[in-house]
Amino acid sequence: LVSQLLEYTPSARITPLQACSHKFFDELRQPGTRLPNNRELPPLFNFTEHELKIQPSLNSILIPSYLRNSSIAERSEACDSGAIAAAAAPDVIPAEPQPCGSSAT
Repeated sequence: LVSQLLEYTPSARITPLQACSHKFFDELRQPGTRLPNNRELPPLFNFTEHELKIQPSLNSILIPSYLRNSSIAERSEACDSGAIAAAAAPDVIPAEPQPCGSSAT
């Protein structure tokens, strides 16, 4: 990953979103992953509509399946645990990240 990020030739360098979708970060996309001090992860999946439109083919990797396919109750629970509920429904993406409990217009 690091060598791909540090590639001198810009056209050969991976994009920031490609880096975020790298397998190195797969553990962060697993449900129940916590920090080493046992605290919950900060919000990691609160991508803006603009970010998700840059490389839509990566959205299925960037947003964990448990957030994409969860029910409204599960989304609310994920939101309470630090994930953004809007990430659970990539087809309904707000223009700006919405705070937990709010709805996109």
